[in-house]
Amino acid sequence: MNYTTNKEYNNLLNKLPKDTELHPMDKDFIDEEYLSPNYNYILFEYTTEDWNELLTSLYNSNLTYTIKTDSFDLDYILIK
Repeated sequence: MNYTTNKEYNNLLNKLPKDTELHPMDKDFIDEEYLSPNYNYILFEYTTEDWNELLTSLYNSNLTYTIKTDSFDLDYILIK
């Protein structure tokens, strides 16, 4: 799938701060530790410049998301 032409992906990306690295939940590219069948996208703390701005954008956009911590003690966000 070409994510840059995917309408859902682009609509979601437009709701987030500029330069946000949004990743689809693709088992070929995302480590098994992060995969979840209930979520479609993932954001990693270490790729985000302003974590609070990102969280505010998610909240204001009424997106369904959850914050988790990985085995490296870094936060990541799963988005429906």
